[in-house]
Amino acid sequence: MTKPDHWDRITVVLVTRNSEAILPLSLGSLAGARRIILIDAMSTDDTIAVARASHPAVEVLSLTEDRGLGAATNKGFALVDTEYVLNINPDTRMPEGCVEQLSRTADANPNAAGIAPVLTNANGDVDLSVMGPGERHHHAIATPPGGPFCTWFLTGAVVLWRTAALRDIGGFDEDIFLYNEDTDLSVRAMQKGYPLIVDPAARGDHFGGFSEELSLKSRIRRDKNMMWGHLNYERKYAGAEEAEGAARAAIRTCCGQALKGAITLRPKKFLTNVAKAKAAYSFLKGGSPWGRG
Repeated sequence: MTKPDHWDRITVVLVTRNSEAILPLSLGSLAGARRIILIDAMSTDDTIAVARASHPAVEVLSLTEDRGLGAATNKGFALVDTEYVLNINPDTRMPEGCVEQLSRTADANPNAAGIAPVLTNANGDVDLSVMGPGERHHHAIATPPGGPFCTWFLTGAVVLWRTAALRDIGGFDEDIFLYNEDTDLSVRAMQKGYPLIVDPAARGDHFGGFSEELSLKSRIRRDKNMMWGHLNYERKYAGAEEAEGAARAAIRTCCGQALKGAITLRPKKFLTNVAKAKAAYSFLKGGSPWGRG
């Protein structure tokens, strides 16, 4: 009997937003994929056309509202019916053999929720962050161990998730717009008792950020939501008192930076720091994420 291909057990999920320039990088490295669920967060370029031209297995789900990376990814997770889901950013490339190695490690560790490769950044340096017991924030290490190891954090750039475990954990927290959503998911996986593993035998390439070059309006919205997500994360894991202290400190810092931006006639610095300060103030007053309500 022919041994099943590892791709028969894996669905790819990725989120795009004006990603036409970088998308062929990731899709081109997933030649064997049987199903790729692409959630497009309101792109205004040719992302969807490029995706369909880059891989025959692409299925596109187009969003009409941008509620952040985690919320978009969850929509893709909901459509998965395979044992594993490979969650990858469009700026990440998987060299030949990487996905197969991740699946072997997942099979060898049936209790693990997620397996990640060691990534290399655009400069050719190892791009690896880890987190230990009791820590809330991850930190970079330059040299990975020689074999698979457990960590309390897996970067959202690429993870092979066990679908059943991912659903038990609950997917991404949709109140975290962008950044820290992967840290939060990792923490909740560990709280549920699921190991998270990095396998240095699997190597990938990560070349940059999730979003396209932002307009000033988009940058302001992003910075506002990043601040909200950070404070929401702190409230979840450090408590309301510490999160409120962080919000007050952020208001002081951002107001100072906004003043510097005004004095030096740097409107981008002024406006983005005002946005962050407003988000922190809204958080203190019990406002809603994304400025709603």
